[in-house]
Amino acid sequence: MEAQNEPSDLESQRAQSDQNVKPRKEFVFTAEMRARMIESEKQYRREQRRQWWREFSWISWFFDQFPNEDFYRPSPVERRNTRQEMTYHRFRQMTSWSFWSRMKSSTGIKLAAVGGLIATFLQAAPELKGAQAAVGPLSWLLLGGGFYLLAVLWFEFRCPVLLKRTLAGKDEYLGIEGRRWLLALVEDELRRWWSIKLYDMEVGSTRPESGKYEIAQAIQSYGDIPAYGGFGEYAAARIEHALHEYGELTSAVIWTEGYKLNEYHRFTPGHRICPLNTPLRNFHLSCMNSSEAEMAKVGQEGDLVVRWFDNSLTFLTKLPSYRNLMVSAYAEGLLLLFHSDASALTFSRIIAQWQNTMRPWSRLVLISLFLVSGGCFAWFVYLQLTILLPVLP
Repeated sequence: MEAQNEPSDLESQRAQSDQNVKPRKEFVFTAEMRARMIESEKQYRREQRRQWWREFSWISWFFDQFPNEDFYRPSPVERRNTRQEMTYHRFRQMTSWSFWSRMKSSTGIKLAAVGGLIATFLQAAPELKGAQAAVGPLSWLLLGGGFYLLAVLWFEFRCPVLLKRTLAGKDEYLGIEGRRWLLALVEDELRRWWSIKLYDMEVGSTRPESGKYEIAQAIQSYGDIPAYGGFGEYAAARIEHALHEYGELTSAVIWTEGYKLNEYHRFTPGHRICPLNTPLRNFHLSCMNSSEAEMAKVGQEGDLVVRWFDNSLTFLTKLPSYRNLMVSAYAEGLLLLFHSDASALTFSRIIAQWQNTMRPWSRLVLISLFLVSGGCFAWFVYLQLTILLPVLP
């Protein structure tokens, strides 16, 4: 009897367990999900078009004010090939401030001198005297000289001061005031790389336990926007490479702190790819003292130490603007790189190269003035030749 009752008991238990199991919900593709998918696809395509524009458009090459950084470019499949890369760098060099400064310093002056000699010779020639020789061709020479003078004045007023100071190539004695002047110019350039990043509440809500989300909510409760201020990953990479190049040129030893107490490693530049809500950073330069070198058992007194710190989340209205920003609060210890004339000039020249493609509209006006000046001079020579050649024996 017990054997006969066992199958029925098992069947009843299975039926009861089947009733307790909740039915699975079928996946439903809602209209909201479809709209989000379409919007994300549009954003991806816009990003692809933006990357293509930056990689292959000559207009983008000209108006890009910041130096090129290979690490933050698209994947190798979508990058420029070798010939396009050569064209890119050649175009950037030919439209830079340093390239057209040569016209102001040497070539333009020589052309103006030769033009003056040609005009003097032609006016002194008896066969060339007359209204056509005196007024027509020489008016173009006057226009060419006027446009050239405007180009030189435009360069003096619109070229970035640090770059113009470096292009002069003078290694004269600076003194304390001269070094402080260069430090102010370097800090002004770093001001251009300082940025503000807003905190994304939607992304932060996925990890509310991090603590940053609670701070952002508290900031929003006061009617403000949570944001970070400091140097982003691209700016930090440029600063680290500048410090590394400074160490190579001056034989300065630079260290960075490790994760343990009194642990130091040789400083090497790097790159970071940060998520949306990663804090912006500031850096601090200091000199290693004798006790730190003794406890760490590396380095020696006077070596430089680089430290990076994450900035805290704060009110957007409390962050400084670009006009009233104090760069020394985000880049402490830069004065250590300006302790002598040689070190100040070295670091200033490294930072000055970042300004070579600044102010694209000013560069466009400068190039136009020089080209118009050269065109007027070439037309003057042509008109003089049309007058001179028929009267030659």
